[in-house]
Amino acid sequence: MVTMLACQAPETTTTDAAASGDIEGGTYVSLDDKTAKVKQLIEAYMKNDTLVAHEIYADTLKAIDGFANNVDSLNNVKATPGGRAEFIKADQFTHTLFSDITMTLKPGELKTFTGNNGQVATGYWGLWTGKGKYTNAETKVPLHMILWWEGDKVVQIYRMFDPATLTAEVAASQTK
Repeated sequence: MVTMLACQAPETTTTDAAASGDIEGGTYVSLDDKTAKVKQLIEAYMKNDTLVAHEIYADTLKAIDGFANNVDSLNNVKATPGGRAEFIKADQFTHTLFSDITMTLKPGELKTFTGNNGQVATGYWGLWTGKGKYTNAETKVPLHMILWWEGDKVVQIYRMFDPATLTAEVAASQTK
């Protein structure tokens, strides 16, 4: 009986990533303050409320949107100029193009990583949905974001998504 219980006990292993030289290793959590702030940010965005964005984004926010052809001659994804103010303005613009905007917040879609090198980032892997105000098309776009923190401010955000429906909605808005 003791042998049978020992075989059924869950295996646990411990590795010290920092000691192994893995400077890109680290830990992740989902019930911390930074993850909660990003959840609040997403919930506020869905309501077109910019208060949380003004609170957590640094004035000098570096925004990088990873989509096709937004790459410079050195194969780096281009940063969008304008810092926090322009980033928030662009996010608000999506509400002029789409109604019923939602973003999923299922378990596992939002986590904060603390690297062995001290970097802290919150990641989101979810689904953005909306209804085009000009095309009347329902759209569902996988959205991946990494928000890099310094202290209590997000200093850089990297987003990756397919901009096709956004581009189509902008084009449709120009013809009406």
